[in-house]
Amino acid sequence: MTRPVAVGIAVLAAAVGCGHDDDTDAGPGLSAAPTGVRWQGYQGIALPHAEQGPRSVTAGAATGFEHSPRGAGLAALTHTIRLSVAPDSEWASVADRELVPGPARDEWAINRVQLSITGPAAPEYAPRLLGYKIAEYGDERSRVEIYTEYSDRSRAVNHTTVDWYRGDWRLRLPDPLSTDRPVDAVDELPPDIVILEAPQ
Repeated sequence: MTRPVAVGIAVLAAAVGCGHDDDTDAGPGLSAAPTGVRWQGYQGIALPHAEQGPRSVTAGAATGFEHSPRGAGLAALTHTIRLSVAPDSEWASVADRELVPGPARDEWAINRVQLSITGPAAPEYAPRLLGYKIAEYGDERSRVEIYTEYSDRSRAVNHTTVDWYRGDWRLRLPDPLSTDRPVDAVDELPPDIVILEAPQ
């Protein structure tokens, strides 16, 4: 990918809902859509805010996600986008409050210092969130696939992991030595994703 935001997600980290409702006695299932979705812009990109999170935004960092599949999905896409486009004045706060500490976060910070982001993403490069899929859910760690679309109608999937850390979902960046691709191009969306189409 050559788009700045997409590259930022890949390098530095290496969307109102109408999903299927799989309610069970244990609560909504993996494909249940967030409720009470509203959209707020951040750096030129519309991000969902729902009853499952985030509950607060301070210095660019979004926190307070429900300990559930819906909370994990919202956290994964929120953290991924905010981390990728946070301006110079906010990226340290976003990293501190939205990332799991460790070598991957440290390396990301070293790389981020070498960049400068002072304004919002240009419309032609800003991704539009389409939805997410919980690839694997656990109370302590979950894998979430995030689907986005660009102005040229191309689509991509970001492979992310979130950990339940200190009472909230935080993004776990890939191991610096990992050879797995964090972002892949896709032609079609899976039929079982949680639809969260951002407004155009």
